[in-house]
Amino acid sequence: MKNSKLCLMILAVSMTLGSFADNAKPMLYVSTAGRDAWSGSLSSPNATKSDGPLASLQGARDTLRRMRNAGTLPKNSEIIVEFQRGRYEQTNSVIFKEEDSGTAESPVIFRAAPATEVRISGGVKLWQMHDVTDTNLLSRLPVNAKGKVKCVSLPRQGLSDYGIEPVGSSASPASGIQLTYGDKLMTLARWPNEGFVNVADTPDGRDGNRFAYEGDRPSRWVDEVDPRGQGFWAHDWAACAIAFDKIDPATKTITQKVPGSNYGFRKGGIWFGYNLLCELDQPGEYYINRLDGKLYFWPPEKSANKIAEVSVGVRLLELDNASNIKFSGLVFENCRGEAIKIKGGENLTVVGCTLRNIGHKAVTIRDGQNHRIAGCEMYHLNDGGIVSRAGNDKTLEHCNHHFDNNHIYDYSRFSFTYGAAVHIYGCGHRVTHNLIHDGPHVAILFSGRENIFKYNEVHSICLLSGEMGAFYAGRNWTLVGNKITCNYIHDIYNPRRQRNRAVMLDDGAAGIEVSGNLIVRVAEGISLSAVGNVIENNIFVECYPAISGWQTWDKPEDYHNTHGYTHKQLPEILAKVPVDDSPWKERYPWLACMRDAVDGKVKMRDPSTRTRVEHNVIAGGEKDWMVHYKKYPRTDQNWMIGDNNLAGVDPLFENPEKDDYRLKAESPAFKMGFKQLPIAKMGLYESPERAIWPVKHSVRIICKELKSGS
Repeated sequence: MKNSKLCLMILAVSMTLGSFADNAKPMLYVSTAGRDAWSGSLSSPNATKSDGPLASLQGARDTLRRMRNAGTLPKNSEIIVEFQRGRYEQTNSVIFKEEDSGTAESPVIFRAAPATEVRISGGVKLWQMHDVTDTNLLSRLPVNAKGKVKCVSLPRQGLSDYGIEPVGSSASPASGIQLTYGDKLMTLARWPNEGFVNVADTPDGRDGNRFAYEGDRPSRWVDEVDPRGQGFWAHDWAACAIAFDKIDPATKTITQKVPGSNYGFRKGGIWFGYNLLCELDQPGEYYINRLDGKLYFWPPEKSANKIAEVSVGVRLLELDNASNIKFSGLVFENCRGEAIKIKGGENLTVVGCTLRNIGHKAVTIRDGQNHRIAGCEMYHLNDGGIVSRAGNDKTLEHCNHHFDNNHIYDYSRFSFTYGAAVHIYGCGHRVTHNLIHDGPHVAILFSGRENIFKYNEVHSICLLSGEMGAFYAGRNWTLVGNKITCNYIHDIYNPRRQRNRAVMLDDGAAGIEVSGNLIVRVAEGISLSAVGNVIENNIFVECYPAISGWQTWDKPEDYHNTHGYTHKQLPEILAKVPVDDSPWKERYPWLACMRDAVDGKVKMRDPSTRTRVEHNVIAGGEKDWMVHYKKYPRTDQNWMIGDNNLAGVDPLFENPEKDDYRLKAESPAFKMGFKQLPIAKMGLYESPERAIWPVKHSVRIICKELKSGS
């Protein structure tokens, strides 16, 4: 199987393969040797230095505006702006409006020249780093850091805006100033350097503003200017960054600033401290004193090729009701907010680009039609990758946005929970062939209706959290038309006491089809909690268990429960859906049955409302592969039906030792109605639009037992 051959992470910044199938000649050129006062018609300056290429993305936009106003742009051919090799420093967002749009016949294309690296950076290079000589500062540094830590004055480099370090569960709207070195994000000085320590106690109770710490290490932080903490303070599924108000060595307690932890503190919760000068004790750590603007940094290595850079720009690119514009083969990097923000418009395309070292999300989309993000590399993201709110989930009008063949990893570096690699709201998205790995929490988070998630590969996620799924949705009976189909979901780490899943349909999530997926070595395959779902034609290998479910949904109070695991918003959301009107009544007639059951008019007897678990293959893992099913004996009111599944029998895989889970022709699964999975189609695929190829990535070794009770 092709995915099993992709191992050992080797992801250097590549010369883009780009999207240069068309060899049309550029209309404008941009170069680091250019000037925005020039025409841009030449790829390099002329002999007299009186004309040549432009110098920036903004300069290209403005030149196109002038040409458009003068009527000199072509009507029926591509309008191409080509960037020459180099780094383009851009600390202000470049905004494209409706007036900057191309047309379907004459799209505007901003592309990197073939086989070149073009970097659009929101960062500023640092210079004049020097050794720390101040005796007071030296006394605060750890012994092993003395002579290793460098200092630079940001004000002397013209920098005075250091941003604000975010608190809470998201790096929204932007992170504070960040440091990169050798194109990698560095770490704000922290303790412990890896992992977490436990909350020792909660002297004021769960909802108090204090927690107790173990040992004496945090007592050293009393003189720190702005100490912070990040952790899973109360729940395995809710992380939060807080600022410390007071550290009391006498009582070994820390008082948080308000607002603080979303769910209070729990004894045994986990956390670490950061933004601490006195903990700058290893290469790659840094600290910024916002009072005097001095940055302290222990470089990982000395090399003429390593450049230190701080993020200054908040956003790199904004498309506001613009249409028919394409960005191809470019690197967007080093900004505090999202790299690309899209609002409205039609037919916007980002292909073969790299988005890295981003303070918030890589791409955000609001509304619009037919936008496409494809073949991109997205990594070193403080929050998530792509988030889109588009389409009308009330009228079921599709946005037709397509996110295809992207590689998203090392995401949610700050937002440890709910900063998904892909987050979908609305209606009519397609999320296909993406490779997602190395995230602390969820990979694909969705709500809305009629979204398709197909041919993706997800592994090595939920690295820090518990009680989550690679795919997650919850608290809505009307998530109709969403399909999680033909994905390869494997090797989901389970570090916390609350279990992680491949697919988690939580708190009454209903109306979802989960079919044709290959789910391998996951603590729990699929978690169910409601009627109206379809679990069909999946393969489960070494899952503990393959499927679990809770709630009986056979009594009237199950539909109006306002406490515990069900929620009062479920019937409220259903009541807003016009189940008797088109197109709802034709596409989802079972919702009317659900509505009548909620209203107490009928009992839930219609088989169409039940969750079906059929034609699945279960190999290895928990012997009792469908947990809780036996507790809910099948009646005409039961919410789950499980028939024609193959378990406890060798399914005859081609070569399971090498993760080849194709079924042999004589497999008994076919007699049960199982259909062969399109395994070869799962994951990334080779394309001229890919930023790099081949893509190599390593699968995390699961370091805790998957079996129940672990």
